[in-house]
Amino acid sequence: MKYTLLTLGCKVNRAEINTLESDLIGEGHEIVPLSESPDVCIVNTCTVTSKSDYQSRQLIRRALRTGARVVATGCYSELHAEDIREGISPDINIIPNSNKLHNIRHIYDISKSNTLFSSGARNRAFIKIQDGCNFRCSYCAIPSARGRSRSVIYKDIIDEINRASDSGLNEVVLTGIHIGLYGIDLKENYTLKGLIADILGNTSIPRIRLSSLEINEIDEELLGIIDNKRICPHLHLPLQSGKDDTLRRMGRHYKAIEFKEKMNIIRGRFPDISIGTDIIAGFPGETDEEFSETLNFVRSLDLSYMHVFPYSKRAGTRAAELPDHVDQSIKDLRAAELRTLSLEKSLNYRKRFIGSELDVIIENRLDDSKYSATSGNYIKINVLSDDLVPGELMHVTLTDANENENTGIPPHIHNV
Repeated sequence: MKYTLLTLGCKVNRAEINTLESDLIGEGHEIVPLSESPDVCIVNTCTVTSKSDYQSRQLIRRALRTGARVVATGCYSELHAEDIREGISPDINIIPNSNKLHNIRHIYDISKSNTLFSSGARNRAFIKIQDGCNFRCSYCAIPSARGRSRSVIYKDIIDEINRASDSGLNEVVLTGIHIGLYGIDLKENYTLKGLIADILGNTSIPRIRLSSLEINEIDEELLGIIDNKRICPHLHLPLQSGKDDTLRRMGRHYKAIEFKEKMNIIRGRFPDISIGTDIIAGFPGETDEEFSETLNFVRSLDLSYMHVFPYSKRAGTRAAELPDHVDQSIKDLRAAELRTLSLEKSLNYRKRFIGSELDVIIENRLDDSKYSATSGNYIKINVLSDDLVPGELMHVTLTDANENENTGIPPHIHNV
C-alpha cells in the first residue's frame, strides 16, 4: 500500500513518524507524498499554539482531498476530536495519543520493524525516550493531551540507538515531552543521567544530542556526564521570560537570576557550547516595563539562538483565565524585537567559529556545488563541494557567517 506520513510540531512527533515510517518500509509498503494519491494518510497533529491548530486542520483537509483513508493522531486531535468529526469529516479515524503507534500498527496489521532506514532527508534518528509531563505550566495544553510522564524502558532505547547505528546513521537525538523526568515513573532509581551514561557505554553511535531540558535539571553530575566528545555541545534551556513576576504567573519553577547563574556555570565549563532558549512574548499581564526587563535580561545572556513565540491562548489552561491579556498587535511587536535580538546573538555566536573546524553531518544536496549540514554545536552550514554523501560525519572549516547563511569547506578543498 501507499502511505503518506505528515507531522507537525515537536521532535517527539517526528520521532513517532520516523518509527512508523521504518515499520511501513520494513513491511514492504511505499511512503509517498500527498501528490501521489496515497491509500492511507496519517497526520500527526500539534496544538502548542493556535497556528499549529490551524496547520493541523489544513493538513487533515489536504489529506481528505486526495481520497485517501485519513488517520489523525497527536495533540490537536486528542483535544479536539469532536471539532474534527463535526467540522471536517466524521470519516476521519482519530487515534488517541496514548500508545498511538501500537494502535496504528494493530489497525493496519503492521509489525514493529527491527531496522531503521536512512533516507535522503533523514540523516539522524529521533529517539523517543519519554512521553508526557507532570508539570503544569499555566500556558501549556500539552499535559492534557499527552498525560503524565512515561519512560521508555532502557533496553528499547539502547536497541533503537544500535539499530540507528547499524543503519549507518551518525547521530541520534534523545527526545521527549520533558526528558528531564526520564525514569521518574520507573521502580528502580534510574534517571536521565544514568540513561546517558549507559548509552555512552552500550552504543557506538558517534553523536548524541539532547533535546530540551529545564534549567533546574542541570547539575554538576549531569555536566560531568555530558563532558564527552560523543555528546553534542548543544543545550536547549527554555527561559520563557526574564521577569520573575511573569515566571510566577507562568508556573515556572525558577527565578531569572537562577537561570543566569546556571547558564554562567555551563558556559564556564563549556565555553563554546551552543545554548538556545524559548521566550514567550506578551504573556497575560506582561506590561511594557516587564517586557523591557525581559528584553534587557535576555540581552545579558550568552545565547546562541532563541525560539520566540507570541503568547497563544490555549483553552483549558490557567493562563487562559488570567486577566489583562495583551493585544495581538503588541504581542507581535514584542516578538519581532526579540527575534531581532536573536538574530544578533546567533550571528555573534556563529562568527566565533570562522576559521575553525567543526564536525558536521551532511544532510541534503542543495545544488551542484553545495550541501546543507549541521554541526555538533547546532550551526547550519552550507558545505561547498560536489561529491559528498548525505549522512556522512566529517569536519569542515567554517569560512563565513552572515545573517542569511554560514559557509564551510571540507578538508580536501584545502589540498587543491
